[in-house]
Amino acid sequence: MVDWLKHPFQSNGNQEGNRTPFLNNMGKKVLALVIAISLWLVANLQHDVEKNITIDINYANLPPGLIVVNNPPEKLNLRVRGPRSQLSSITSQNMLFTIDLSNISSGMSKFEIGTDQITPPRDVQVTGISPAEIKIEADKLSKKRVKVEPSIGAPEMGYEIIGKPELSASTARIEGPKNLLTKINSITTDPVSVKGEKSKFTIEVPLRSPYSIVKIVGDNTVKVTINIQEKTLEKEFNDLNISFINFEDYKYETNGNISTELAFEGPFSIINNLSSEDIELFVDGSNINKSNQIKKYTLKVGVNYPHKDILKLKKQSPKTIDIRLN
Repeated sequence: MVDWLKHPFQSNGNQEGNRTPFLNNMGKKVLALVIAISLWLVANLQHDVEKNITIDINYANLPPGLIVVNNPPEKLNLRVRGPRSQLSSITSQNMLFTIDLSNISSGMSKFEIGTDQITPPRDVQVTGISPAEIKIEADKLSKKRVKVEPSIGAPEMGYEIIGKPELSASTARIEGPKNLLTKINSITTDPVSVKGEKSKFTIEVPLRSPYSIVKIVGDNTVKVTINIQEKTLEKEFNDLNISFINFEDYKYETNGNISTELAFEGPFSIINNLSSEDIELFVDGSNINKSNQIKKYTLKVGVNYPHKDILKLKKQSPKTIDIRLN
C-alpha cells in the first residue's frame, strides 16, 4: 500500500515501459497539441472582424486660376470588415482616397462619397464611411498690390520714435481668393522690437499676410529704418527756498512771503533725475554799497543747477526781489 502511494503511476510489474504511462507516445501528444493550436490560430485569424481606420484624402486636378477657400477634411474615417490578418495590414499609407476637382468652378461644389467608391484590399469590405459628403468652396485666384505698414513696438521709457519709419518698399503684391483680396488694403511686417535702441537704425523684417490662404508674391521682406531719440521733457519745481548771501551784518526785509516757481527742459535721462535738492535759489547782496544812503534795492534771483550746458531754464518766478535795508 505504501509503495503504491509513492509510485501512483507505476504498476506492480517490473517492465520499465509501464512505469511512466503519462510519458508514453510523448511525440504524438506534442504534435497533436501543435496541430490544435495552429487550427485555433487559423480559425481566429480568418474570422471576420470590424475595425475603424483613417485614410488620407488627396484633392487632385484643381483647375488653373481657382483656389480652394474653405478647409475640406484631410482624412476619411472608414468602418471595414474582414479577416483579422487582412485588417491588421491596412494603414493610411497603403490606402488613399482621391477626389477629382477638374470639373469644379467658382462657388460651392459637393462630393458624395459612397462605400462603393473605396477600393479596399482583397476580402475586406467597407461598411461605413464618414464624412459621406465633402464640400469644396472655390474662388478665382487674383493678385493685388497693397500698402505695407510696419508694425513697430514701443521704445524704452524716456525714448520716442521721431517721424514715420522709412520702408525700402512701400507696397507689395499679394495673391489669393478674389473676394477676400477686395477686403485687404494693406499688410504689415512682423513686429519690430525697438527695445534697447537709442538712435536711428535699419532692420530687415518679413512681411506678414493677414490670412494663411493669401500669399505674398515676390520678395517677402522689407527694410525698415526707424529714428529713435531720447525724449525732451519739462519738469517744474515750486516753493523752493531762497538763500540770501553776502549780506554780512545788514538787516533787511522783503515784501512778505515769496512764492517760487521754476521749470526746466532737457533730456529724459537727466531731467528725470533732477530733484529740488539739486537746485539753489539765491540773492547776492555783495553789490550793496554801505556808504550809499539808498535803503531799497531790487536784486536779481540767481539759480544754480546741474548740467547747465544741457538743461534749459524755461520758467523762473520771481526773477527779482525787492530788498529794504533797516
